[in-house]
Amino acid sequence: MLKRFLPKQPKFFELILKITEESFEAAKLLDKIVKEPENIEDIASQIHIIENKCDDYTHTVKNELNDTFITPIDREDIFAVTNSLDDVVDGIDRIAAKLKMYKIKTNLKYGPQLASIILSQTELLVSAVRSMTENKYRETLDKLISVRNLETEGDTIFRDSIIYLFDNESDVIEVIKKKEILENFEKAVDKCQTATLAIEGALIKNM
Repeated sequence: MLKRFLPKQPKFFELILKITEESFEAAKLLDKIVKEPENIEDIASQIHIIENKCDDYTHTVKNELNDTFITPIDREDIFAVTNSLDDVVDGIDRIAAKLKMYKIKTNLKYGPQLASIILSQTELLVSAVRSMTENKYRETLDKLISVRNLETEGDTIFRDSIIYLFDNESDVIEVIKKKEILENFEKAVDKCQTATLAIEGALIKNM
């Protein structure tokens, strides 16, 4: 009965899930870029639209946190999870922007493998957040561990990509451009891992 007189709770988990789902959509487009570099301008623009949308979701969460007296879990956990997932989208957008700016329209060695890692990580993050909202804690933790295992795999691919670049690229300008892009791939992989830590922290505190 009392619920009828309480203010309506903002849909924090729905917004967090939307950000996670959009990160997966951005990762799909990034995977497409490295396979279809001739369409880089159009695809990069689509990714940037997603990034702006996620910024809006993030701002909505922050505004709701400021206006809400009681939250479903600690507000600092909601803030940390939201920010970490938004950072994933920012990282993907940064890669696309660099590819577009540097006009990398030939195959970037190891780029497809790193894009595939990010694609798998974001898909797992979507599944993990859905499991968390359904109170499937063990299932959520298992998916977060899988994301972290992919981060380890991504580190190995990144190291191989840098070795290959230095051994096979003679144009210094190309080395600088491609190295920066590969580093941004690696940072995006790391951002996915950081998101798992934020989700896991919130999960453990509220189990």
